[in-house]
Amino acid sequence: MVPRTPSKTAEPAPVAKYNRFRQGPVNIGNITGRLTRPALGKRGFAGAEILTHWPNIVGPELAAFACPLQVKYPKGRNAGATLHLRVSHGAAAAMLQMKLPAVMERINRFFGYEAISKIEAAQGPLPPRPKAPAPLPPLSETALAAVESRISGVSPGPLRDALMKLGKTLQQRGR
Repeated sequence: MVPRTPSKTAEPAPVAKYNRFRQGPVNIGNITGRLTRPALGKRGFAGAEILTHWPNIVGPELAAFACPLQVKYPKGRNAGATLHLRVSHGAAAAMLQMKLPAVMERINRFFGYEAISKIEAAQGPLPPRPKAPAPLPPLSETALAAVESRISGVSPGPLRDALMKLGKTLQQRGR
C-alpha cells in the first residue's frame, strides 16, 4: 500500500481567526481586569478589587462617606503601601480616624497579606454614585395570565417559582 500524499492544489484548512471565541461568549468580568489594569496601575491599584469591593471590605456605613483614591507602594516592594482615601467631610474623617485599625485590618485581610500599612485621608467631594433603577410598573392581570399560561407545563416547585419571577420581570420591562 502506497501512502497517499496531499495534492498540490489542495487548500489548507481554514484557521480560526478568533480563537478566544471558540468556547462561546466571554464573560465581561473575566476581561475587565485586563482592560483596566493599565489605567488603575498608574494610580497604584494593581487590580480593581479594592475599588469594586470597597463597600464589602469596609462596610456600607464607612463606604458611604469614604472612597479609595490611590495606593502608593514603597519602591521595589509589594507590601507596606499607603492607601489614600477621600472623605466627604470633617466628621467623617474623625470617624475614620477612630476606626483606622479595624479598617486597615479588614483591607489586609481582603488582600491576604500586609498590603496596607498606612492610611491617609483628604477631605473633598466623593464621586457620584450610580442611581438606583426606577421601580418597575405593576403587572396587569392579562400579562400575569400570559406568564402563567407559558409556565403551565412546569410542575410546582423552585423552578416554577423562578420562571414565574423571570416572566413577571420580563413582562414589566416590556419584553
